[in-house]
Amino acid sequence: KYKFKIKKILLQKLNEKKELTKKLENELQEMKKLAQEKDNLSKEYLEYLKRLQADFENYKKQQEKKKKEFIEFANEKLLNNLLPVVDNLEKALDSTKNENNLETIKQGINNILKDFHNILMREGVHPIKALDQKFDPYKHEAVMSFETDKYPEDTVTEELRKGYYIKSKVLRPAMVKVAILTKQKKNTEKEN
Repeated sequence: KYKFKIKKILLQKLNEKKELTKKLENELQEMKKLAQEKDNLSKEYLEYLKRLQADFENYKKQQEKKKKEFIEFANEKLLNNLLPVVDNLEKALDSTKNENNLETIKQGINNILKDFHNILMREGVHPIKALDQKFDPYKHEAVMSFETDKYPEDTVTEELRKGYYIKSKVLRPAMVKVAILTKQKKNTEKEN
């Protein structure tokens, strides 16, 4: 009886261990399958990342090439507009060989200057108004000053070199001469 019970218990334990082993083997197979899927997925992501990185590198190279081309040819339109002015200067120079008429030469140079101004206007370049304006360090470069009572202090009295805007930005400030009050006038103003 006891042997039978022990045998039954041992068989039961053996069956439980077999079931547990089978269950663990199934779980192990499931884990291996999941690990393989994750491994495959990580390989796919890695390949995708490599392709993405290569695409990005190609994109950067394309953008760099476009940037170089843009810089290289950015002034092409402006330079093309200047070529007729060069042609006119060459014609004016040639005409001085045959003519002694100073007025004709002056008129030719004046026409060329008008051509230049027209090109500048088309490109958005226009002069800064300086004469009789209050000195503005953003638009004017004071290279001379003089004491006077004829002008209010910090008034631009002479434009030594024109300044220009490109659109609304200062391209080059105007070189100017600025009025400052005489010491006598300053003292009078301080007293009042």
